[in-house]
Amino acid sequence: MITKMLKVTLAASMAMPAVSAILPGNTVFAQELPAEAVTENTMDTTIGSGLEMTDIIETPELDGTVELPMLPEQAETEIVLPETGEITEETVAPEVMETVTEDETAAAEEEAAVAEKEESDLDARRGGTDVGCGLKLNTRVNGVDMTVHDYQVGADQYDVQLGGTLDMKKVWSNYDAFKMAYILKNGKEAFRSKALVGSYDYTFTINTDVVTVNEDILLSTDAWQEAFETGSGAAAAGFFHFMKCSGVTYNPTTGEVKVTFTINENGTGQVKVASIEDSAGSKPKEIFAYSPEGAMVVKNENFKKGASVFVGKATFRGEIDMAPWMALIFPIRFEGCIEQENLTLDVQDASVHFDVINGTWADGTKDTITEAVKVDVIKLGEGSHMVAGTLEEHQIPTGMIAETGYVQESGAWDNEPTTEENATIFHKSGVTTRSNGLSVGYTYSFPEEPGKPVDPENPEQPDTPVTPEKPDQPDTPENPGEDNSNGENPDTNKKPEDSGNGTNSAEKPSAALPSGSRPASKVLTAAATGLGFTLGLQALSVAGILAILKKKRCK
Repeated sequence: MITKMLKVTLAASMAMPAVSAILPGNTVFAQELPAEAVTENTMDTTIGSGLEMTDIIETPELDGTVELPMLPEQAETEIVLPETGEITEETVAPEVMETVTEDETAAAEEEAAVAEKEESDLDARRGGTDVGCGLKLNTRVNGVDMTVHDYQVGADQYDVQLGGTLDMKKVWSNYDAFKMAYILKNGKEAFRSKALVGSYDYTFTINTDVVTVNEDILLSTDAWQEAFETGSGAAAAGFFHFMKCSGVTYNPTTGEVKVTFTINENGTGQVKVASIEDSAGSKPKEIFAYSPEGAMVVKNENFKKGASVFVGKATFRGEIDMAPWMALIFPIRFEGCIEQENLTLDVQDASVHFDVINGTWADGTKDTITEAVKVDVIKLGEGSHMVAGTLEEHQIPTGMIAETGYVQESGAWDNEPTTEENATIFHKSGVTTRSNGLSVGYTYSFPEEPGKPVDPENPEQPDTPVTPEKPDQPDTPENPGEDNSNGENPDTNKKPEDSGNGTNSAEKPSAALPSGSRPASKVLTAAATGLGFTLGLQALSVAGILAILKKKRCK
């Protein structure tokens, strides 16, 4: 049996009734349906009751070519549908196997090229539905939605995510329109027996200057599948039962990431219409998801003020088709494209504090002066960075005045401020610096004038040395030999008479004279003084002094 491919070419005008009306979204619907069945914006509800419908043509997905078996005795005939709507027949000679020459090979190639063009034209005339899908983007840093993220002292890195919301309402409204028309003509079960094929791509671009990619996560289809299922939730549970992440690519040069989802129910490469009709969340109005956590991070060493984490455009693009294809409403092609939400990196201005000690500023004040300095993150190496800025000359105080008692000429900064580019360092990773957040301080002080005693605990106000008090002198009786009735001590402040050799007899008694030959007055004074100072007595009683005198006389 000889078989031949019959090429069925759809012409602009067909003999059978055709629909040229446009559905919402500029959709040409069901070429095989009567034109009366469709208005410009809505379908006539009387379809099927008052109008006769022709069968919707279904053909296998073979690039527009239908293979039909022919009887051996039949000539091969190519059926052409011309613009007039009449069907003509052309007799085609049966194919005969013979030796192929060079000229014949060239002719065959030319014929194949013509056939390929015809098939391409056929596919183009097939039409389909192009719908725009609303696309919104959002960005997160460490799980928090934001569009601007500030550098943080002490942090190591920040997890960044790109999220998108794709509006699918137009896709499913077109699907439902075809479904209704098909069921009206062929019945519900016939429609449920069909299958869908299709896929979509999610494409976005990252800024490789600031973003570090973890390819183990970014290229994981499981991670993306989980991200989309979790993000879209129950409203799309049925959809992601058959829509599976089939591949992820990443170009480290351009930063482009492409995530592909393909219809693949239970490994069949398609999904039954019955599954879509029976599963909750199989036709979601929206698809929403963030990129997987940990797939992309911004490290502090790569932080750049004003840089965008994501650049260029992000797109959702795909199509859903019937298998085999039928009617011009399929495939339903959809696309959402938007400028990416630019998550911007920022570094807040740092502050410099100036203080003066033992003096004042040029205007006579002593309050701390604070200046703002624009800074950026400077990469020193892998895992190392610093935050630095440049002081302007007008920001550094001058003309400080020393207070009284301090040396004007010797005033100096504890750490000399500089106007060199990025020479003022506010933070340096891996080392201890003077930074407190993103701020540093400078102090100008004057030393004290020399020659003044200094109290180490209070160098600004030295203590005055204390003069020791005079010790109390013991009292002696004013008139020795008389009774001091009030009990007061005798006056001891009277100087003893000079011994003639320049020595005070009370202080140095003569060793050459025996005690019995000393004058009574001197004996009294020596005795009183000796007892008062040598024995530690504070005073002698009058009675005691008289007793001593009597004893001396008796001798």
